[in-house]
Amino acid sequence: MTRPTTAPEALRTLRQRGSVAMGVIAVALGVVMAVLSALSGEPSLVMIGFLLLLAGGGWVLFVRPNVVITMLGIELNNPFRQTHIPWSKVEDVAARWNLEVYAEGRDYPAWAVASHIERPQSQGLLGFGRLGAHARKDAVDAPAPSRGATVGSTSRMIESAKDEWTELVAAGDSAVVRDGEVTRVWQWLDVVCVAAPIVLVVVGFLL
Repeated sequence: MTRPTTAPEALRTLRQRGSVAMGVIAVALGVVMAVLSALSGEPSLVMIGFLLLLAGGGWVLFVRPNVVITMLGIELNNPFRQTHIPWSKVEDVAARWNLEVYAEGRDYPAWAVASHIERPQSQGLLGFGRLGAHARKDAVDAPAPSRGATVGSTSRMIESAKDEWTELVAAGDSAVVRDGEVTRVWQWLDVVCVAAPIVLVVVGFLL
């Protein structure tokens, strides 16, 4: 399967500040302490492995996850998995523990956008009768690209982006008229960041 990549048409990349800050602290703490442990007189592979696992886990769980909104669809970069959903497949957005995008009869959670603020009521994804009247206002008032995404703001941006995509398709814009399937692939860098420290810990216990 071809690996979907962040499209050059990317409009916004969204994360949450608190999660990123927590992950950066975990990465910095794990790496620094692992280096100090390695430079000590009697380095322990088990200790170094656990510290690198702390750093790798911080990166995989808190720093790297994001939601990318593009002209062609939504890209959900979750721990270990990346999901690309074309606009033609997006059916709805909702919030439980995290933002969830519904496509082809199932839900795809976005790890990077947790539920902290209740989502404003709307009439479906396109909000016919409501979103149509203020879609442009949402597009103007939406927060600038940042790591401070919330479920409510991200939901509105997804709704507005899908609405604009629908208008471009109706106008015959060939740049966005690209259909496709929902694709999911492994994030192998995430797997390595977690698997390598675990292997180091196992080797340390066996030696």
